[in-house]
Amino acid sequence: MNGLNMENKKSIRNPFPPIWKVFKYEMKHSVRILLPVYAAIVVIALIAGLLIPANAEGGFDFSLFISSSGAQDSQNAFAGFFMLLYIMIATASAVVAAGVIVRRFKNGLLGDEAYLNLSLPVTIGEHLWGRVATVIVWAIGYIAAMVISAFMLNIKRITEFRFETEWFNPCLAGFCMVVSGALCLIMFIYFINAIAHLAKKHRTLVKLVAIILILTVSSKFWNSINFNYFRTTRDGISMLYVGSLQSLIMSVIYGCGTYFIMKFKLNLE
Repeated sequence: MNGLNMENKKSIRNPFPPIWKVFKYEMKHSVRILLPVYAAIVVIALIAGLLIPANAEGGFDFSLFISSSGAQDSQNAFAGFFMLLYIMIATASAVVAAGVIVRRFKNGLLGDEAYLNLSLPVTIGEHLWGRVATVIVWAIGYIAAMVISAFMLNIKRITEFRFETEWFNPCLAGFCMVVSGALCLIMFIYFINAIAHLAKKHRTLVKLVAIILILTVSSKFWNSINFNYFRTTRDGISMLYVGSLQSLIMSVIYGCGTYFIMKFKLNLE
């Protein structure tokens, strides 16, 4: 059923209050899952940092092993276990975060809650912007969890840490890359799901075909633009900034495509 939203084309209003409401609603549902996951990363990193022994140079001794005797050997075994657990959760948490955000989008705008949400005095654009803000917040939250966990892993040497000014640019470039990359990924998944929703049957096949076509076209496009630049440059920081810009441009394209489909082509029947 087209036009379930109550968007008035002739009126101009402040979009920030409805965007804020959408953002709060999405955060309320996602924080119950993602906040404990991010907290678990920090806690497990702290345990691993306290258990991992130091070598003669004061660094980590990662020659962890399991032995049947000796208190030190038992400590090494526990340290190895928690280090492995930390790596697994840190990796899986990114997948969990993406899954929670995408599921909220599918349920809220394409699934069971769509009739209710699209009947509210909130435009399609405001629905999408509220979700974009959620993605950005959780991407920053993930970065914060990883930074704090890195300090927890080095808890025994925390007093020796000194932030060097030359680290600022690489850290900023990495931050931009992670946030823009997360936004691009989520907007891509939104776009794919919106395309698939246009099909009444074989939606999984439609998703697969759409993924292949979009990735093929975008890959050839960016390769044709960046080929000479990436062949000559040796500046990794510049490459991160260029990659961030690419991700933002693609996020806008995917977002506009999702908006167009949901505003003019969406059929929930």
